[in-house]
Amino acid sequence: MTLVFVSVFALNLFSAEVEFGGTFYEQNAYIKNPTLGSGFCINEVLINGNKANVEVNTGVVVVDFAANGLKFCDKFNMLVRYSGDSKPELINPKAFVASSTFDLVSAKIEPAGNAFNLVLSIKSEAAPLPFYVELYKSDKWVVCGVFQGKGGSAEKTYSIPFSGLVGENKIRVYQVDSDGMKEREKEVAVMSPKTSAVVVKKIVSGKEILFSGVTEYKVVDASGNTKLHGMSDVVDISSLTKGMYFLVYEDVYKKFKTK
Repeated sequence: MTLVFVSVFALNLFSAEVEFGGTFYEQNAYIKNPTLGSGFCINEVLINGNKANVEVNTGVVVVDFAANGLKFCDKFNMLVRYSGDSKPELINPKAFVASSTFDLVSAKIEPAGNAFNLVLSIKSEAAPLPFYVELYKSDKWVVCGVFQGKGGSAEKTYSIPFSGLVGENKIRVYQVDSDGMKEREKEVAVMSPKTSAVVVKKIVSGKEILFSGVTEYKVVDASGNTKLHGMSDVVDISSLTKGMYFLVYEDVYKKFKTK
């Protein structure tokens, strides 16, 4: 949610208000408090209509949202009442919009039946944003998984299906911030317990493709359009029309025809 700054309006000759809005992501608000004669201009702060417990006789007013009853990801409206001509300013507005700050603690690949999972430990998530996982294969980065982050400073464990490659897998994890930019990419090398590469056992034209194990696959037509995509050891190709296609799996590109 983009921080809202509402125009100041006068309450009376000696008092005015300024309003801020946002989302609580475990960060305090810091408000610049201009001087007024021998004191300071801020008279009181209200959070969602309730008077906040804050110290106003200081140059920077600290608003502890948690101490004032807010929980992680709660929306808030903060009303600052003040006197004088100099209006208070929120020093850290970006603390209350979705940010892509996080720390990747560890990454590993674990067996899951006849398939594999990528297990990630992540902490210090500033906001509950989606995570994107990319795998480096065939000389480029490709997205191999997306999962929803929970947000919060505590360490959390996430697990997603992951076919990967035999041996070392270079992966990176990132989020997209509120401005639509990729941020906080974390590249790491992870060893896979997979002992042999998946291969195509059989292609039955017009029916199915059989792999030797579970893998992520794409079926692309001659124009480059993805027709089928998933993760399995069997691909149903009965919906494909007659023509030439490319099967993409692991780091292999294989051409096949349907009749």
